[in-house]
Amino acid sequence: MRALLAIDLGTSSTRARLYDVESGRPIPGAFSQLSHTPQTTPDGGSTLDADALVREVAACADEAREKAPAGCWLVGVGLSCFWHSIVGVDANEDALTPVLLWNDRRSAAHVAQLKAEQPELPTCTGCPWHTSYVYGRLTWLRETQPELFGRCKQFLTPAAYVLRKLVGATGESTSMASASGLWDQTTQAWLPEWADLLPPVQDTPVSAPSSPFLPRHLAQLPWCAPVGDGMASNLGCGAVTPERLALMIGTSGAMRVVLPPSRPALPPGLWRYQLDSERYALGGALTNGGSVWAWLESLLKLPETLPDAAPDSHGLTVLPFLAGERAPLWRDDLTAAVIGLGTSTTPASLARAHLEAVAYRFAALRDFLRPVAPQAELIGTGAGLLASPLWQQILADVLGETILVSSEEEASSRGAALWAREQLGLGTIYEAPLPEILHQVTPNPAHAEAYTAARVRHESLLSLLCQ
Repeated sequence: MRALLAIDLGTSSTRARLYDVESGRPIPGAFSQLSHTPQTTPDGGSTLDADALVREVAACADEAREKAPAGCWLVGVGLSCFWHSIVGVDANEDALTPVLLWNDRRSAAHVAQLKAEQPELPTCTGCPWHTSYVYGRLTWLRETQPELFGRCKQFLTPAAYVLRKLVGATGESTSMASASGLWDQTTQAWLPEWADLLPPVQDTPVSAPSSPFLPRHLAQLPWCAPVGDGMASNLGCGAVTPERLALMIGTSGAMRVVLPPSRPALPPGLWRYQLDSERYALGGALTNGGSVWAWLESLLKLPETLPDAAPDSHGLTVLPFLAGERAPLWRDDLTAAVIGLGTSTTPASLARAHLEAVAYRFAALRDFLRPVAPQAELIGTGAGLLASPLWQQILADVLGETILVSSEEEASSRGAALWAREQLGLGTIYEAPLPEILHQVTPNPAHAEAYTAARVRHESLLSLLCQ
């Protein structure tokens, strides 16, 4: 049996898993995972140790390979990695900075200034003005730590740094570059201001005769160009055409659609990233997805299952921006708010109000995506969504659309395998078997009126606080 090794490099863990080339299914037992925790600072910093990630990827890759069953042989390696992050390296290609993560908010003032100076730049980069993107972080580093910035000879995404250390890769992938805010999607080149500090972009597999971090047989495999985790998630759950729209809730949330080859116009409120030089995705991200539920659980004594309640029966209006706001307003300065608290408010009603509020944010994204994917099926994926049948129903009711809940629990990992499969000429992403649909959640028409009124109230509060 031919197999692909898929590595999913995430903000909180590194995972490696083997997949059958033909079926696209995970090989039972051939899995490894190591966790890591970002280092945060009171001023909004969020970083990871770049070299620790290299060691983690090597360890997970080797352990997953060792768990391969008899008769299984590896033909290549795929890598999915979190977007919007950067590490500076010196002339010896060693890390001088930690990985500056996508949720590092120290560049807020610099992003505001850049937005005022270059308001139209997102039309060519596909990346709205926001602290989650790399352009603000590099500007912040250059202006606040000029000596350190000056010693950096190049800046790499974490995926590129890992591959440089493991197998000597010298380039960046189109997928990773396109979500940085430094890549001109019109010219398919780095923005001139930053080009000298960034690696060439190339989407070809690389290998090495040996590696200081990997067993020889792993280093000599073709390591394919990395794919951003959001794009990989779409590939993994089978949302690879305009007829299938991915709705993902993990720690964060997102709604994304992959379009046919051609560069689409950038709708207001959304981002536009690339899979390769020809294929694009449009979508929006919510910083506050499953993290909202995790926060509620840490704060309140919640029952294992929330009691049945009518839609919007709690009398609360919630803005769930515990960690700022991304799409569609891109207001990192927004904070959470709860209006309508009273003596009758219970932990369960407060929790349900937050679940409904996140659903209203998804409804805003769906409104912006409707012109490009008007008839798309909604494919629900992500651990946060899979864990909550109640949230699934709330989302279907608020959106007024059926949600097909995917059985794929590791969509980004599977997507990395399928992307490697295509790069190695073993089958396109369109030919890959679709994951099984666990069940479909249909909207309850009786709930439409209550949720429509509640969303109007939600949007009114948001407009008031944005003034």
